Amino acid sequence: MKTITKHLMPRYMWFMLWFKAWFKNTEGIKGFATQVLNWLMQRTMNLAKRLKNQNKKMAEAIKTRKAQLLKWYEHPTVDADEWDSIRGTVRKLWFWIFVGMVAETACNYFAIESVMEAKGLGWTLLRCFVALAATGVSFYFFEQWFAMAINKPAYKQVEVKKRNWAEFGLVTLVCVAFEVFFYWLCLKRSNVLEGASGDDATKYVVMILGMLLPIAVGYYAYKRSRYLNAYKNTLRIAGAEKEIAKKESTIATNNQQMEDHFKCELHNTWTVLDEFRVYKENYNEKHNIKKENLTGNFCETYNSFEKKAMERYKKEVLHITAVQPTLIFTKEQMNGRTKELPQTIINH
Repeated sequence: MKTITKHLMPRYMWFMLWFKAWFKNTEGIKGFATQVLNWLMQRTMNLAKRLKNQNKKMAEAIKTRKAQLLKWYEHPTVDADEWDSIRGTVRKLWFWIFVGMVAETACNYFAIESVMEAKGLGWTLLRCFVALAATGVSFYFFEQWFAMAINKPAYKQVEVKKRNWAEFGLVTLVCVAFEVFFYWLCLKRSNVLEGASGDDATKYVVMILGMLLPIAVGYYAYKRSRYLNAYKNTLRIAGAEKEIAKKESTIATNNQQMEDHFKCELHNTWTVLDEFRVYKENYNEKHNIKKENLTGNFCETYNSFEKKAMERYKKEVLHITAVQPTLIFTKEQMNGRTKELPQTIINH
């Protein structure tokens, strides 16, 4: 109702209608100043509390992310001058691994089909599962075999893991067993193809393709694995730093929004208080009421009113303050990086 009548009535009459008790009070200006200060807190508190809670949650998330970064910086990352080359290598190898897996799975499916000749959806799904399992397991063992056979350090690693000859021999036997298995499957399928087409070349193409694909894909997978950890760690660090920067920017934006909102409401509140003071002083003079002494009171000037309002605002709304000490990592932890990350700490 106050808002509606404010636009319909003369200002003095509006003040007299709603705040007549303060006009009659000998300390009316001081009392009204306290009242409008309370209204100011009420108007600004909802927004400030909501943004403050958002900032607190983001600050805690930032703190967690920076703790993770401290661990991630201890592991190898891809240098900036090598990033494009290594990223291209990893992506190309992944593409050919995918192509090889699809081709080998298809070959295995048709080979298994010559052994499992039963018809029906269930048998088709079973053949797909067996073909995919045989392909995936064989690729894993061939990748492990190349890693043990070549035994070179991964990207940015210096020490080479000592070869376990017993494990190497076991993996070699498994790979040979897979090759024998694929030879048998391909032979069964190629015999069917040869009988259907009469083309002896088709038989050998299918056999060679089915036996060489696991070896080729295993080698590509090994080559990719040498860069994969550093590549993924670099992506992980870049993503975390971007997330931290975004959250810190949001926190700064929220703080600025709270400050702008408070200043706007403060200005409007002071305008009302200053207007009331003029009417109250005229009222006091007209009704022979002693002039109110405002010396030393927070409503004496705009600056003193602003100072009092800011103190109340910080005490009631912004009682959680973000402190930003700096975590300095050692060169060993940073892997050649020089960036310092501030850690947000919430004081309750």
